[in-house]
Amino acid sequence: MHHAVLDGKSSTMFFKSWAHICKHGSAVSLPDLLKPCYSDRQAIKDPMGLAAIYSNDWLRFGGSNKRSLLFRETKYSPGTIRGTFEFTQANIQKLRGHVKTAVDSDSAHLSSFSLTCGYTWACLVKAEEIKSDQVWIVFSVDCRSRLDPPVSATYFGNCIIGHIAVAETKGLLGEDGWIVAVNAISESIKALDGSGGLFNGAETWVSKMCSAKGTERFFSVAGSSRFEIYDTNFGWGRPKKTDVVSIDMTGAISLSDSRNGGGGVEVGLVLKESNMEVFASLFAIGLEDLN
Repeated sequence: MHHAVLDGKSSTMFFKSWAHICKHGSAVSLPDLLKPCYSDRQAIKDPMGLAAIYSNDWLRFGGSNKRSLLFRETKYSPGTIRGTFEFTQANIQKLRGHVKTAVDSDSAHLSSFSLTCGYTWACLVKAEEIKSDQVWIVFSVDCRSRLDPPVSATYFGNCIIGHIAVAETKGLLGEDGWIVAVNAISESIKALDGSGGLFNGAETWVSKMCSAKGTERFFSVAGSSRFEIYDTNFGWGRPKKTDVVSIDMTGAISLSDSRNGGGGVEVGLVLKESNMEVFASLFAIGLEDLN
């Protein structure tokens, strides 16, 4: 589904609503958390004129297909394999404990997202032996509760922004590189509540990302463990396995809740086989060393 229409939360609401109807029948009404809200559209204002700015930026950087809403053509990279890695809740708690001893834990944003994404990011930089001076990671921020005034938690459409965390490659390659990564993501998220608020510098977001491609290494994140996709039940039980299929072409890091439950997080990757072997080793050994 195209992000011009729906964000991940809305598409997940659609699938869960579909599953609920299949399992219970149309006679049973949807629970409140699955009832889409359309009435808030007029509540979202654009005083900065971002719609026009972004349209012009995309037209400038969009290439030959710039006036189309079709997905950009991306190709599967030969020689790559898919891997799934799990953080248990115990792993996440140990990561949080180690970061608290290394940084100012009172101000750090040590969510499951910051910890699992930061740890994965650092392992990837080492596995791919990144040479650029800086590394960027781009992730989505759900703005439903962050807008002033906020919109409904079940707002149906696209209500996200892209946000960037930047770290020096040298720091990520160090022994405590994953702590550097977690801190970079934490600081980036904290900035959303800082001076200028949610849209601080928003007028340059698209142009900055488009112009930086090719000079800095980009990673991106797809999905979220908050979607709880493994709770989707069409009437024949929970899914045995879920995947974000687009990462075969985008190379993004996918996140979801764990099939094993318990507050764990699953990470999906598509890498060259040699890089996947190094990543798997770094991932496992790093978590073992936390014990």
